Amino acid sequence: MKTLSILTAALLSTSAYATNAPEEPHIYVKGEASVTTMPDHVLLTVGITEIDKNLIAAKKQTDTTMASAISLVKKLGVADADINAGQISIYRDNQYNRETGKQEFTGFKVSRTLTIKLSAINKYPELLQSLVNNGINEIRQTQFLASNYDELHKKAQKLAIKQAKAAAKELTDDFDVELKGLYSASLSPLDMPSVPYMRSEKVMMADGAPSNYVPDAYHAGEITISASSYAIYYID
Repeated sequence: MKTLSILTAALLSTSAYATNAPEEPHIYVKGEASVTTMPDHVLLTVGITEIDKNLIAAKKQTDTTMASAISLVKKLGVADADINAGQISIYRDNQYNRETGKQEFTGFKVSRTLTIKLSAINKYPELLQSLVNNGINEIRQTQFLASNYDELHKKAQKLAIKQAKAAAKELTDDFDVELKGLYSASLSPLDMPSVPYMRSEKVMMADGAPSNYVPDAYHAGEITISASSYAIYYID
């Protein structure tokens, strides 16, 4: 189920207080829409770090672990294009010795990074545990994402504009004034002196979650995509 929550705001004004406001009587309105949807893929970044005074040994260990991780990721059906294991960093690691007051060389620190795009979200717990079991010792970032984010954001923007227009009509009707026309509109806040009057309503829109989504201990929950619209209308 996709939930659409809408917030609208409006301010009635009869004089110009800010550079964006016209000289004539006007109203300032805001529309805001939020669309929630379920994620359909997860972007996971993990890593392996080894420290050894022998640089060759440290690098070999990280490469061996990374090769094993890539292999098991492919076994779970992740495509080559969704696997990125090109990053490596090597530097000398030192530790401060309180007794001597000096920095002492502890070894070469070699780190590798693996980024995976997993479309089968239900396999995420299995993938995560398998990576840890095979030597991955850093979980750096996990993002649950929706591939249709841009489409939903555009939809939220259009709904926010629609709600700003509805707020303008509602407010002018309530004050028994005539709505003459649009003076200015923007998707970001306008330079106005007052906090708009707020009203809210909710609308439910049916939308199925991805068929491969299985709630479990790593349940990602919904993604919220929001957009706003601001407008100044002339009134009479």
